[in-house]
Amino acid sequence: MAFLSQRGMNNVVIFSMLLMIALFNLDTFLPSAKAPAVVPLIPQDAYVLKIEQGQSQLVRNGQGWRQVSPDPEIVTTPAQQISAWRSATLQPEEMSAEPRTEPLVAVVWLAGQSDGLVFAFYPQQDKTLVKTENAWYRLSDATLTGLLPWDQ
Repeated sequence: MAFLSQRGMNNVVIFSMLLMIALFNLDTFLPSAKAPAVVPLIPQDAYVLKIEQGQSQLVRNGQGWRQVSPDPEIVTTPAQQISAWRSATLQPEEMSAEPRTEPLVAVVWLAGQSDGLVFAFYPQQDKTLVKTENAWYRLSDATLTGLLPWDQ
């Protein structure tokens, strides 16, 4: 049976500790998964209570929905509007400068959350930009008219 000198034993302890540190931090050495390319506008399993934009609202009314707006001529039904919100997706967008136009700000109130989800919509000629949680996105799978029919 071979015995290690004190110096040899110190080296074993040092290399063992380095190996343990490497194992505990293995996830930092592996490549991280990229952010999803497309995210839903509102979470898929979210229970939406109300969507507000200016003086207009889409409000849950029992099992259905009701639009409250000073504009009496809304052509989109409440069911079409909530369907547009549920099917809309956001694609990350690189922005060099913030658009100079005033955004259309909408707040989505979800059950179980004290703060609403705030979306700033910036309509452009060929796309709609969305700023939420300090990130920029491009609206996909829905139109701004479908989401906010009373502001058109």
